[in-house]
Amino acid sequence: MIGTVTAAVAAVGISAGAGWSRWRLGGEDATPELAWFHVHPPHTALWGGTDAVTVDAPVLARLAEGLGAAEPPLVAVAPPPKPDGPTQRSYAGLAALTRPAGRCILGVTVAHAATMPYAAAGCGLLARRLPGRPGGTRVVGTAVAEALPGWMVGTDDAGEPVTVDLPPGSTVQVCGAGASALVSTLPATGRGAGDVVVVTDADAWREAWHPQRCRVVVGEVPEVIIDLVVDLGAGELRCGSAVVPLQRLPLR
Repeated sequence: MIGTVTAAVAAVGISAGAGWSRWRLGGEDATPELAWFHVHPPHTALWGGTDAVTVDAPVLARLAEGLGAAEPPLVAVAPPPKPDGPTQRSYAGLAALTRPAGRCILGVTVAHAATMPYAAAGCGLLARRLPGRPGGTRVVGTAVAEALPGWMVGTDDAGEPVTVDLPPGSTVQVCGAGASALVSTLPATGRGAGDVVVVTDADAWREAWHPQRCRVVVGEVPEVIIDLVVDLGAGELRCGSAVVPLQRLPLR
C-alpha cells in the first residue's frame, strides 16, 4: 500500500484557433460558444491539506499559451453542486462543515475544450468539463481554485468526521453493508466522472486507470491493488498497518 500518490500530469500546447476579444455573461453577444470547466488542484495524499491555486493574470496567461488561444479563459465562480436525492442530501447535512463555499469555473471556446485538461495540468490544476454553465455563475477577474473537500466516510469514536481525499492514481475500496449508499454520496462532494470512477470488478478497475482519477472499488474484489479500505462491516478504515475505528454515517 502507499501513503502518498502523486498525480501524473503534463502540459502540452496545441494551436486550436483564436480566442475571443469580448464576452458578456448572458448577453446577446455571447459568442462564441463556451465550454465550462471546474478547476481545482489535485490532492497528492490520502490525507492532509492541499494548497489552493489563485487563478490570476500569470496563471491565465499560461493557460492561454497551453491552449494556443489568443485570449485567456473567462474566470467565474459558482455555487457548489446541489445534492441529488435523499441520500446525498443527508450526506450534505452531515458533512456541511467540509463543503466548499463555491467553485472556480473557467470558460473556454469549444474549439479549445479538448486541450483544456492539459493546459490546466501545466498550471497545477485539474480541469473537469461541466455539462453547461452552472446556475449562479458570476464572472470575476481573479478566483481561488480550492481542492475538493475530503470525502466523509464515517466518524471516529469521538464523533469526529473521518475523511479521505481520494488523490488521483489511488484506489480506495468500500465494503460491507451500506457500501453502495456511501459511494452514491461522492457527487455531493463536488467530484465528477473525471475525478473518480466507481468499479465493481477487476477488469473494470484495470480499464479505468487514469493518472488524474481515483478508482473506488465497491465490495471485496480480488486481484485489485488497494491503497485504502473503508470496511463498514468491520467498522474500520485500514491503510497499511494503520487501522482507524469507524462509525457508519446515518444516511437515508
